Amino acid sequence: MPIVFLSASLCQKGGNLMFSPTPFGVMLKETRESAKLSQFDLAAGLGKTAQYISNIEKGKNNSPPDDDAIFKLINILGLNSSDAERFRFLAYADRGMLPPEMFRYVFDCPAIIGLINYAVNNSVPIDYWDSVLNDILSKRKVDNHG
Repeated sequence: MPIVFLSASLCQKGGNLMFSPTPFGVMLKETRESAKLSQFDLAAGLGKTAQYISNIEKGKNNSPPDDDAIFKLINILGLNSSDAERFRFLAYADRGMLPPEMFRYVFDCPAIIGLINYAVNNSVPIDYWDSVLNDILSKRKVDNHG
């Protein structure tokens, strides 16, 4: 019996639905456990149930937290700025979205959309973008000091 993928976290094998954690669910569980918080404790800080947190961690939730809840989770979990940024990005990715400020920037900059289209259509390797970013950051350092 083939496995049919219904979403990033849901697939069907035979008549059974199987869930797998999304990257956001994994990060939520890992950071919650590192902070030594139960699902109940974390949920209480959001005004939600432990089942809500469990569903996110298992990939069963089709309604990831909104921005207000994401910021509450970041504070409760005590995430540093780098982890908080990744946490928020993964939460939006769970909804198939970019954070609003990123979406606005991409939407207002057709060159970025052109670059993404070119990369997708020409199979540009993902690690190539690391070198592009490093080049941009290096040039910016030179411009700021020159």
